[in-house]
Amino acid sequence: MKELNDFQAQEIRRLIEQERWDEPLAQVKRTRLSPGQQAVFWALRVYVVVMTVVVVWAFLHGAAG
Repeated sequence: MKELNDFQAQEIRRLIEQERWDEPLAQVKRTRLSPGQQAVFWALRVYVVVMTVVVVWAFLHGAAG
């Protein structure tokens, strides 16, 4: 496997230009979610909180017993 130092500067520059790594990235914009998508994300948030509470409760009862 070649190391970066094994390449000539011209080869690296050609790769950068071919892959367009020297161009700025596209603008990232927020997207509007549909009410159904928003409901799914809120449900996931609630699920994570409930599972965290269950894990903490189980740990505390397991550690105390």
